[in-house]
Amino acid sequence: MREKLARKGIDLGGFQQKQDESLGLKGQAIREPRDAERFLSHVGLALRYGPTKGLPLASLYRAFAGHEPDKAALTRGIALTNRLLGEACAIEVQVVADRVTLIHRSVMPSLYALLRRGRALNDLTGLSVGARTAFSLLRERKEITAGDLRQHLGLPFDARRDPAYAALGELQRLLLVDRGPFQIPESGIPYLSKEGYPYHFFHEAHPDLTEASRRYSVSTAAEEFLAAYLKGAVFARVRMLATLFKALLSSEEIEAGVQRLARKRKIGMGTSGRDTIVFST
Repeated sequence: MREKLARKGIDLGGFQQKQDESLGLKGQAIREPRDAERFLSHVGLALRYGPTKGLPLASLYRAFAGHEPDKAALTRGIALTNRLLGEACAIEVQVVADRVTLIHRSVMPSLYALLRRGRALNDLTGLSVGARTAFSLLRERKEITAGDLRQHLGLPFDARRDPAYAALGELQRLLLVDRGPFQIPESGIPYLSKEGYPYHFFHEAHPDLTEASRRYSVSTAAEEFLAAYLKGAVFARVRMLATLFKALLSSEEIEAGVQRLARKRKIGMGTSGRDTIVFST
């Protein structure tokens, strides 16, 4: 079936230029809140911090602060990112390429369906003692920071290997908790909040998104999520999709998903050398 759907011999030069422009890796920095929301809606998902070489993902720092930002530009970029989180236009996750990523709310139900796959919210199988403690503390207080958890556990702060952040990260990677916007300090490093990042239960912070995820089967969620990514990324190697989204989809599910999208003519397929290429149409 792939041979019938795939276009042979794609020249990736033009695709690469379009991808860089689409992902905001070139051009002027975005300054206005309405443009920031529009950008994230277009790309679907973006790294919260700087771009990573070799990963075809937008970067909010790059898009909002520019290529070589000074402190003022960086602060502006962080403020725009914070605003997207505060207005629930964006959701922070850690399940794309093992990076901190912001997902536009329109894409979140399909991602949630792929990651949770019907797992009960009180299913803590495989979680560490620290993560279970964080879950219990959050159930008691409704909102906590890493500092709250650290104090509860009686642990000292460790900037390099913080067990509190590690425990909360476990919960965030399962979309059990949501990390919200923080108070940007008036002085010092703009992304280091003295009060810390607030954490809430995901299903309580975004009940509309968890409810919307219920309508998806795995196959439907895979199609919608992959199509949303390709809309912003323009094109991708299928093997790269498996690298980016290994926490959400198996290689077999990705292969099946792009084949279905191609049959429905929602994306195109081709080859470049030994790589299978998929692209938005």
